Amino acid sequence: MERLRVRVATTPGRLVLISVLLVVGAVAFGVSATLAERSRAQAAQAVRTQTEPLLVQAVKLYTALSDANATATTTFLTGGLEPPALRARYRGDLRLASDALAGLTREVGSSPAARAAVVAIGEQLPAYSGLVEAARANNRQGFPVGAAYLRKASTVLTGTVLAEADRLYEIEADRLSGDYATGTASASLIALVALVVVALAMLAVAQLYLARISRRILNLPMLGATVILAGVSIWAVVGLAGEQAALLRAQRRGSDPVELLSATRVLLSRAQSDESLTLVNRGSDETDPLDFAHVMRLLAPPAGLIGQVQMLGRRTGTGLDAPELARDFAAYRSQTDRISALEGSAGIGDAVRLATSADSNATAQRLGADLTRQIGAAQRRFASAAADATASLAGLSIALPALTVLAAGLALVGIRQRLSEYR
Repeated sequence: MERLRVRVATTPGRLVLISVLLVVGAVAFGVSATLAERSRAQAAQAVRTQTEPLLVQAVKLYTALSDANATATTTFLTGGLEPPALRARYRGDLRLASDALAGLTREVGSSPAARAAVVAIGEQLPAYSGLVEAARANNRQGFPVGAAYLRKASTVLTGTVLAEADRLYEIEADRLSGDYATGTASASLIALVALVVVALAMLAVAQLYLARISRRILNLPMLGATVILAGVSIWAVVGLAGEQAALLRAQRRGSDPVELLSATRVLLSRAQSDESLTLVNRGSDETDPLDFAHVMRLLAPPAGLIGQVQMLGRRTGTGLDAPELARDFAAYRSQTDRISALEGSAGIGDAVRLATSADSNATAQRLGADLTRQIGAAQRRFASAAADATASLAGLSIALPALTVLAAGLALVGIRQRLSEYR
């Protein structure tokens, strides 16, 4: 220990100590900065190519099944042979749900809960479609038991299939939130800035010491090390800040609106199914009218989801379509109020005719089209911002360790030049 103290008391000993400290500092900076960059890059890549696409598939599955149920119940209002357009829409929804389920099955990952949900949906979906076909066959022949099959099918869907789809959605939403949290955490950016300050300060102090003992103002290798370290540090800080801003934009202008608009569309399908089941049961249904009223309260502005879509649009600057959505929902609500009034006045036939009229179908379809268009726009905004997030970090995984090693090497060369003067 005494020998070390004596050695450090000499100028060559101090130069050796400075070189060791610079190497340790460079290694600490390089490793920490590279780990922060890779953590952010992996999170941004996961959001872009894994968790958000899987969440969209889960949303697509839930939405398609909800719309299929609403369409199936609507076809029973006409009696006999259902309209070809509604039949095609129902079959298209089932195909869309099957495709989404297949994608989720392939990419669901290692979560036991997610795998169990996928298996349960795969097992119950054929049972649901089978009950719908049984209801359809009886309805075409005018048998009243068709309504019972339809109610059983709706119970299977809402009680089992949609419940599992909702659980799958929650799992993917939690994973996406975790990736967003990792990719936008300010702690890693603050830590990187602190490391940059410390590393540059160490180089500055070392150069001041060399200038004092050698009476030379500049040490070119040390100056080069400082320029390189400053350059890669600025690159890293700007890259991480850009990635964080882009990922926040992807969440606020893309993922959040997709989730809100998808939930609105699911509730709209649920309301349509409730209304159709109420009419199919010809006044003997007590459950579906209550659920319909509950769903409409969840949708209605200003506190409902339609109002939340408007507020989110104003907050994110993406609300150009929100007023049109509110107008279409008001028209749909007025239409359903008229149907309910006719049903309540014992005019069930008039209520069914109004519910199956071209105007009524056009109102519901226009509202659904509004939501579909806005969901597509939100997904495009997400894709653009997520691409910006990954692009912000391009090249840093190689540049950070390589340039840090180069800077450390130049610093050692600069110190060695001064150290050689004492031999």
